[in-house]
Amino acid sequence: MCTQHCHVAFVYVLGLLFGIVASVDLTAKLLDDKLDIDLMEERECYGTTNGFGYSGTIDMHYQRLKQRYTGCTYVNGNLEITNIWQAKNHDLSFLKDIRYVSGYVLFGVVSVEQIPMDSLVMIRGNHTKELMGDHYSLIVAVTADSFNLSQGLKEIHMPRLREITNGKVLFTSNPYLGYVNTIDWDPIMRGRPEDVHFLDSAFDEEVASVNDTSVCPGGSRWGDDVRLCQEAVYDNQCHDFCDGRCYGDRFSECCHDTCAVGCAGPLNTDCFVCKDYVYEDRCVGFCPAMTYTSMQECVKYGDED
Repeated sequence: MCTQHCHVAFVYVLGLLFGIVASVDLTAKLLDDKLDIDLMEERECYGTTNGFGYSGTIDMHYQRLKQRYTGCTYVNGNLEITNIWQAKNHDLSFLKDIRYVSGYVLFGVVSVEQIPMDSLVMIRGNHTKELMGDHYSLIVAVTADSFNLSQGLKEIHMPRLREITNGKVLFTSNPYLGYVNTIDWDPIMRGRPEDVHFLDSAFDEEVASVNDTSVCPGGSRWGDDVRLCQEAVYDNQCHDFCDGRCYGDRFSECCHDTCAVGCAGPLNTDCFVCKDYVYEDRCVGFCPAMTYTSMQECVKYGDED
């Protein structure tokens, strides 16, 4: 149970660590059925750079987030979900369609019980959040209600998350959060599991153990439901030369460097998902001249529908 010490930890972390005050189409060549991205209308939305802060009232802040991300599938920039309170009956179901975030993901000062990110496949980390000298692409921090210490974040649902391309991961001051300790971060982090940092009160270790395989094979899960089993696994044990993405175990069987998640062969046309953009059915790091970007697609001028 969380006691007075949780409140002390909350104030300490919030003040010392963060220093804040209140104030298309997802482009993928799906050669692997396990990725199973549904065909649906895509919508691009633009992220924010507010960090842990907000302006106006809490209710205004929540309504702005809801308006920004409802129906969004592709976040161009950073997904920052902060200052969301269970006591206000805030509902984050408007996040459920997001599949790709080009920047970082921040969940901070959030006391709702669940964050539904069931569709999220990839965090690109083109922009990272610097904290304590490290650069993070996924941050989950300070998720107990400072006014009612019996409430706090319990589950983050990200069963489809396959890749965090750049940056590290931080969990801290989440006294009620479960299941993140069961996740196999190696395939998600492209062979960099040491870049997942669990600091003070990172999670509630009594909620779940990876040794419990009654719900999910291997025990890795984002909640106590078969629909929340971790989908990211290594299909191949990659050679060290391959940066965690390959289609075989030899050093010559690496994915193209424009691929994310995985591939079926060595070419930039063999990618399951593109890291950045797609142009003429192949993954590219940037769009060529005489084109513009629409989510992950490079569109030639004059080819608009």
